[in-house]
Order: sequence, then structure tokens, then C-alpha cells
Amino acid sequence: MNFLESIKMAFASLAINKLRSFLTMLGIIIGISAVITITTIGNSISKTLSSTFDQIGEVKLTIFPEIREDYNGRVMEDDDTLTLEMVQDLISQHPGELTYSCNELYGGADIVNLKGESFKAIMIGVSGDYFDPPQFKKQIVQGRAPSNADNEGMKHTCIVSDYFCEQYFGTTENVLGKTIRFEMMKEANINLTIVGVMEYTELEKNSLKINTAKSKLDVKTFVYFPYNTMLSAKGVSPRETKLSSAQIGWTGDCDSETAKEYIKDYFEPIYRNNEIWYLEIYDQQEEMGMITTVLNVITIAISVIAAISLIVGGVGVMNIMLVSILERTREIGVRKALGALNGDIRSQFVIEAVIICLTGGAIGVLIGVLNGILLSKVAAFLLNSFAAEYAEYINLSVQPSIPAIIISLVFSMLTGLIFGYYPAKRAGNMNPIDALRYE
Repeated sequence: MNFLESIKMAFASLAINKLRSFLTMLGIIIGISAVITITTIGNSISKTLSSTFDQIGEVKLTIFPEIREDYNGRVMEDDDTLTLEMVQDLISQHPGELTYSCNELYGGADIVNLKGESFKAIMIGVSGDYFDPPQFKKQIVQGRAPSNADNEGMKHTCIVSDYFCEQYFGTTENVLGKTIRFEMMKEANINLTIVGVMEYTELEKNSLKINTAKSKLDVKTFVYFPYNTMLSAKGVSPRETKLSSAQIGWTGDCDSETAKEYIKDYFEPIYRNNEIWYLEIYDQQEEMGMITTVLNVITIAISVIAAISLIVGGVGVMNIMLVSILERTREIGVRKALGALNGDIRSQFVIEAVIICLTGGAIGVLIGVLNGILLSKVAAFLLNSFAAEYAEYINLSVQPSIPAIIISLVFSMLTGLIFGYYPAKRAGNMNPIDALRYE
């Protein structure tokens, strides 16, 4: 008997006892579906986190002074601080490879709009590269952000929000190129020309209480202008400017690991003899990688536990195969009397066991993927119902694990081979005379 004939006979045998065949597969189906559901959830969470971080996160390194041990009453001194001059010097040593961005609160400003009404804004000085991350590019709806040229030339440019335009002009149309005076509470007053307008996301609107404010004039929005313009207005130089942190980016000629090495090489001599403080490099992508690793370990651990049910399913397959052999003893005797070899009988029953397990595995994979899709729909519904302000940032995606599917099907086949071999061997070793006499 050839291999194809054995497969046909196996399916014919399963079709005779459909309910029993399904109940035999049930343990395999439950085990495989549990594994695929868990791996699909874990993989989907990892992909969702990754895409969400890519959308709202800055692909930059953040550097800042960090303490080595307990303070012990020690406060930060001049030798401990990170300065703008240091950052600019680092960038100048690697032109075309590194970029930097920083921001600093200039203060609150009073503005009188075209109707003579007063409202307030929050002034923030930023370097040109501050607007590189995707979330700012996505939000800019008119014009541009203050550029590096604006920063180096200490230009009096700014980017405001669409909401600010409504507060000041009563409209968002024809606002580019208009100059506004900002009366500062503590710092020097300053006139700035609008070169860009950005649109707030729902998350930012909720954070600024735009959606719940009783009056439009009660909301304080952000106005961004060049960092060096802010320093000039304060009357300070980069040498005197201390930073709490700075963001270091890189171009296509560099990468994050090389950027880290450049940063370490530059700051290691500066902080080498500092017993309390050192320069910390925070890599958001590295943190994302750690989170993904933890999720993968948890997913694998739970999947292994769920896979234990496959052993129970395999025992069920062995039990049913033994019962099937007893029921088909006379059939075995007839086939042996007609010249079937022990190996032919063995292979027939092994193939039947493998087909049972593979069919159950395929059904389990399908159920597991459908479970993942269903859970993603439920998660999306809950997100939109109870946290709508975060929905635009979270890209829910269903990502079944292809390796997990392949491994599950292979494991199903191995379960059939292992647990079907003993009954098949027993059938193959039957004495044909005893088998024909069996009632």
C-alpha cells in the first residue's frame, strides 16, 4: 500500500466515526488554540507598542546628569551640570552625523487679542531640531516650525496652535507673517512673527482642558520660538546656559549605537572624576526592546504551560487508537491474510493518528487566530469607549506569530507520531489467525 492510499483510508476511517474523531481531536484543538491565542496576543501587544512608540515617541537619545548614589546632602554644583556649550561642542565634532534639540520654559505671557481681550500663553524656547519627531510634523497644518537657521540667526519667529489663532484672530486663515507682542510676566517682553500653525491632538486638547474650558480665553496654549532668541532675550550666552537635559539625534550617516559612543567619548573625561554625578543616556528604543523581550518571555512561558494540554490530547489519541484497533481486529486479520506486511498495518494507523492530530492542530490554529482578532476588536471597542483621547496614538494590530503556527503544526504531527506509534505497533504485530478469529 502506498502513502496516498494510507491517507485516503485514514480519512475514510475518521469519516465513519465523525463524533468520536472530533472528540479525539478536542484535546489537540484546545491546546493548540490556547497556544496560538496567547502568542497572537503577545505578538500583537509587542507590535502595537512598537508602532505606538514610533508614532508618539522621539527617535532620539536623551542625555542628562544623573546621581551615582544617595545625595548625602550634596547639591548639584557648576562642575556637575550639563551646558548648552557642551552639547553644541559635541555636535560640532561630528558634523553631518549628530543633531541636538533642547527646550526651556521662557515663562507665561499676556496677550491682548484684536478685540482687546486678554488671554495667556506659555512661551517655550526650542532648537530647530526639536520639531523633527513625527508627531510635530503631523501636527503642522500651515507654514513651518522655527528652523535651525532661525535659531542660529536669533530670528523672532514662532509657531502657534490653531487654538491660539482662534483666541487672537478669531480665525485660522491668513495668520502667517503676522507679528504678535507677548507681554512677559518675569522675562523681557518680546515680539514674534508667526511662521507656522500646528493642530493639537485629542490627547493634547484634553491635557490643556480645551474641550472642557468654559471660555476660549481661559486656555493657556504653547508658543514655540527659537532657543537662541530666548537666550538673547534673557541676556545670557550658551556658556552660561545650564540644561536639565538635551536630545541627541542622528542622520542617515550615523546610527543610535554610534551616537552613544560619540556621547560617551565626549562626556567621559568631563565626568570621570566626579564621584557623585555622571551623564545618563536614555534610549527609548532600547527600553522598548526590553519591554518586548519581557513580553516575549512571558508569552513563551504561558504558551509552554498551555502546551501541556497537548499531552492530555495525545493520551486521548492513543486511547482512541487502541479502541479503534480492537474494533478493527478482523479487518487487520483480513489484510494480513491478503499479504499486508506488519509495516503496512503500522504505517496505516500511524498516519491515522498523525492526521487526527494535524487536523486538530489546523482547527486550533484557526480558532487561535480568530480569538486574537476578536480580542483586538474588544480592545478597540473598550479603547474608543473609555479612553478615546488615546485612541489616535494607539495603533491596535493583530499579528499572529507565524513561527508559533508552524511550531504548533509540527508539534501536532509529532504528537500523532509519538502517541500513535504504540497502538500502530500493536496492530502490526497481531497474529493474522488470532485476528480472524476475533469476535
